[in-house]
Amino acid sequence: MRSSLRVFNTMSGRKERFVPLEPGKVSMFVCGPTVQSYIHMGHARTYVFYDVVARYLSHLGYHVTYLMNTTDQDERITQAAAESHQDPLVLARHFSNAFLEDMASIRCSSVSKFEPVSDHVDVMIQQISALIGDGIAYATDGWVYFDTSRFPRFGRLSHQSRKELSLHPLELSLRKRNLVDFALWRPEVLVEGRWKSPWGMGSPGWHVQDTAVTIPLLGPQYDIHGGAYELVYPHHEAEIALAESLTGKRPFVKYWVHTHHMNMRGRKMSKSVGNVLTVRDALSRYSVSEIRLFLLGVHYRKDMDLSGMEAARRRLAKMRRSAEIISGGSDSGTGSIKQDALAGFEAALNDDFDTARAIAWIERTLAACAKQKDSQKRKESLAAAVAGASLLGVDLLGSPSKA
Repeated sequence: MRSSLRVFNTMSGRKERFVPLEPGKVSMFVCGPTVQSYIHMGHARTYVFYDVVARYLSHLGYHVTYLMNTTDQDERITQAAAESHQDPLVLARHFSNAFLEDMASIRCSSVSKFEPVSDHVDVMIQQISALIGDGIAYATDGWVYFDTSRFPRFGRLSHQSRKELSLHPLELSLRKRNLVDFALWRPEVLVEGRWKSPWGMGSPGWHVQDTAVTIPLLGPQYDIHGGAYELVYPHHEAEIALAESLTGKRPFVKYWVHTHHMNMRGRKMSKSVGNVLTVRDALSRYSVSEIRLFLLGVHYRKDMDLSGMEAARRRLAKMRRSAEIISGGSDSGTGSIKQDALAGFEAALNDDFDTARAIAWIERTLAACAKQKDSQKRKESLAAAVAGASLLGVDLLGSPSKA
């Protein structure tokens, strides 16, 4: 299978022609949330974008396996549980279920499998033990660290030299051999009674959680790794070091794709800052289609601001009015899609998943359709616009309350 899709790869810093490791198949992993609270619109931007990536790759004819984890053991979960006088596992289970509900609510339907990291602690311990056995990790006082001096390529994804990396160490500790070494195991019991390891009771570090999920389920190499841009360093940098050290396979991931920030009142939306709009609150004010149109209306590698929500609502209303007039008010007022009818839409998405351009194509198609006097051609053009919007998860026809 050959397509003209080009993807911006964070590793190379440029757009590259998309050629999966195995013809006709695409394997993709995206970092899911830490489930100590409800997801917000910053999360939604990331998850809606990768949902469209998976939808579009399927549209191109690829068989897509899309894996996402949920971090359900973490000090932030333990802290939130203590504040609400709950067991950390109970709290994590509640917000894991809420996350799945929210993903369904915003039509992120393309994920093949959600994996809680707590189900993979045994694999984490096995991977850490293997790294210690190879002299790539070291244990000290109940802690285990990855020795970054044993991985010369550390820093390639974030395009930093070793000197630059040392200017912002991951954590300060006299136990570490190098400033940028990162923890694989910590003697901190985040959930009472868990977890026992060769280095004592404790909890796995953040970075090894993802390799414990992906290597058994996707193999030593896969096509696309996604997540928010702030994960490039240290999280994704550490994943590469771990996976390639464990398997000896390079590259661990062929295409690294990262979404940029969602801002609120001029600052990055963040749970730690407290400037968040949850997906649940957004859905109480806006339809799913309005939310998705808003989130996809700016290229994923550009920052965007929540202040654009009302503009997106007006934009969709205008598109829907046009579609309704053209269809004569009937959901079935569209024709069949001819070959190459979506060429302009596909050209936009083939250029690094440019959803903003794809939406502009839908608007132009609706405008041209309104001027078309041939009723059959009007129906065909409308069908193309509706199909393109549907691929983005946006309804142009039907009940506004459901859109």
